[in-house]
Parts: sequence; C-alpha cells; structure tokens
Amino acid sequence: RKAIRLIAGLTLAVVATAPAAPQATSDVRCLMASNLFSGAAKNPKARKLAEAGKYFFLGRVAGRLNEQQLRAQMLAQAKSITPANAANVMQGCARQMQNGAAMVDRVSKQLAARKK
Repeated sequence: RKAIRLIAGLTLAVVATAPAAPQATSDVRCLMASNLFSGAAKNPKARKLAEAGKYFFLGRVAGRLNEQQLRAQMLAQAKSITPANAANVMQGCARQMQNGAAMVDRVSKQLAARKK
C-alpha cells in the first residue's frame, strides 16, 4: 500500500510540474491576446472576434494545463506580448481560430454527405 501511494504521489508530482507543450504555450499567448483585445479593441467586429477567441483558446488550454502550468505560462507570455506586436499576435491567433472552425465545417460537411 505504501509503495502504491508513493508511486501515485510521484506520478502526480511529475504531471503537475511537467512543462507545457509548445502548442499550449501558443494557446496561452492567444488566450491572453484575445482577453486584451476583447476589452481594448475599438472596432466592435474586432472585439467580437477577440471575445470568441477567449473562449476558443480557453477551451484549448483548460484540458492541457494545470493551474501551476497556466500561471507559469501566463507570466512568461505576458512578456512576449507588447504594444508593438499585439496586433500581429492577435491576427495570428484569429487565423488559428478560423482554421479550426474551417476544419470543423469540412468534417461536418463530409459527415452530412455520408448520411445522404
């Protein structure tokens, strides 16, 4: 019993402190950029896209990172988003979100065609 508890505890410790995958790092950056633009964008269309981005990237991050990893990633990514590059970061994030939506559309159409 003690050995099982020890192994389980060590496994949890490794999982809890494991570094985030590169895609999770990008997703956190996009989550933060989306959050920034959803409140700061003057254009209503840009604000709406950023708001959608917040939820899109939150969904991607939530299943990949624990609280400690998220905190570490947010601290690291806060330094990488500057006033000079924020718009470019957000544009890249919007492309990722649009590509994900396009993929879902393609798959949905393929599945709908199979039902006919």
